[in-house]
Amino acid sequence: MEKLKVQLTKEQLFDFLLYHTFSKASGFLVNMLGMCVIVLGAVMQFIGKIQFGQCVLYVIAGVVVLGYTPLLLRHRAKKQMEVNPEYRDPREYTFSDEGICVAQNGEEKTYDWSKIQRTVTTPKTIGIYYGKDLAFIIPKEAFGDRFVPVMQMVVQHIGLNNVRLTQ
Repeated sequence: MEKLKVQLTKEQLFDFLLYHTFSKASGFLVNMLGMCVIVLGAVMQFIGKIQFGQCVLYVIAGVVVLGYTPLLLRHRAKKQMEVNPEYRDPREYTFSDEGICVAQNGEEKTYDWSKIQRTVTTPKTIGIYYGKDLAFIIPKEAFGDRFVPVMQMVVQHIGLNNVRLTQ
């Protein structure tokens, strides 16, 4: 049995939201759209179809497309930390052979290992998904020296092919 005490910050939540959004096809396509608008403007300017001022407008539009999602997610993370106790209040995770027990604000709920779908890493967090868009977000620093035992338990119960660990 391994216990972790977690206090999430808005930066860590933002980090996870970025991963969650851009790891999907829609996030990739938004980035491609922004880059295509910039490249299209540059190519059209290079072949003489548009003036320099119009090319600048293409570049600005592309940058807006590229920057919109991260700005929106930063705002959403800040708002969620203010209004959602699931993120704002401290949590305690207990990993055992039965599953993951989450204790917060005097309430406990245990999630059986069969409910855990996958585990992913972001630069600042580990996300343990227990639904399509539902995940426990645990900052890497919360693991301390218990990272290896916790991850061994996760791998043992959900399988290595459902765990994506990167630097």
